[in-house]
Amino acid sequence: MIFTKRRTIAGLAIAFALGLIAVGIFLVGEQQRTQIVDQGSPTQAIVIYDHNNEFDHWYTVRYTAQGQPRTADLRYPWVIDKIPLGQALTVHVDPDHPERIATADGYSTPVWTSAPGWFAILAIFAAFISVVGRLTSSRKKVPKNG
Repeated sequence: MIFTKRRTIAGLAIAFALGLIAVGIFLVGEQQRTQIVDQGSPTQAIVIYDHNNEFDHWYTVRYTAQGQPRTADLRYPWVIDKIPLGQALTVHVDPDHPERIATADGYSTPVWTSAPGWFAILAIFAAFISVVGRLTSSRKKVPKNG
């Protein structure tokens, strides 16, 4: 495929849009996490499972909220800390949605907490393909007089 200037610009625009999506999702998630920490009630949670696969990393914790035992998955974008099983964490419980919890140091429950990292990777990939494609295409051009 020959990368024209138009295709290169389109690829870089897509990379920029993916980067903006990553930043937007991160900021919305961070705002929600901060709100839960500020307004939620603190409680102790115990790490009961460490999920570590090749695409994502998160922890399942057990805690009590509104008098009921609960479990939730905690994620932190772009961070893969090693928290030992059985460790107690202070989590803050959303008073309106007790299934949502957050820690003061960045972990929270929404599944999309990891999404900014994936969108950032896609943005970098799109930019890389656009630039490398353009450079490769410009080197393969045959001179008009030869």
